Amino acid sequence: MTSQIGKKPLSYDTSIPINLIRQWCYCPRVVYYRELAGAREKYPLWVKQGENFHHIEEKLWERRNLSRFKLREGIKHYKVALRDEFLGLHGIADMVIETKDRVYAIEYKLSASSKKRGDILQLVAYAMLLERHFSKPSLEGFLVGSGKVLHTIEIDDSRRKVVTSVADQIRHMMEKGMKPNSSASITQCSACEYVNHCNDRL
Repeated sequence: MTSQIGKKPLSYDTSIPINLIRQWCYCPRVVYYRELAGAREKYPLWVKQGENFHHIEEKLWERRNLSRFKLREGIKHYKVALRDEFLGLHGIADMVIETKDRVYAIEYKLSASSKKRGDILQLVAYAMLLERHFSKPSLEGFLVGSGKVLHTIEIDDSRRKVVTSVADQIRHMMEKGMKPNSSASITQCSACEYVNHCNDRL
């Protein structure tokens, strides 16, 4: 499938929420059930825990300096709403650091003790939008976990291409309306709020 991103402006209806990229990496069926099937999900306890973690981290970073990111200066922006018609993506970044010549995306992840593919691609997608929004390069981003957990993520060409590919896969699925195959493990399925809809999995 030929990528649509960057070829021409995409309409509002074809813009992909960035959080769907992370969910697609967990299992494409999560996106299907959420966006197309109208399934009502019962969110597990850790979803609320994640929301609380986001709130706490935002309050803490309002008074912290940037030494943890090895930056001497920069402006902190919180909950930055982003949309780009050429990239066909939109979302709200947890925190953004803007320096004189660069911009950095920061995502708070309660589970950031391990770097998950979906979290990394979500961060890269925000970085791609930030470059166009601020007209500055974004070559690194950060995943912030609890305690002292901090992962520096390189925003390289290979990861950008994967973001483009995943966004195209999501868009294609939505256009065709076909339930995708599941890529999840049994462990992932048992923790999924949509598991009862996948009678071919458990």
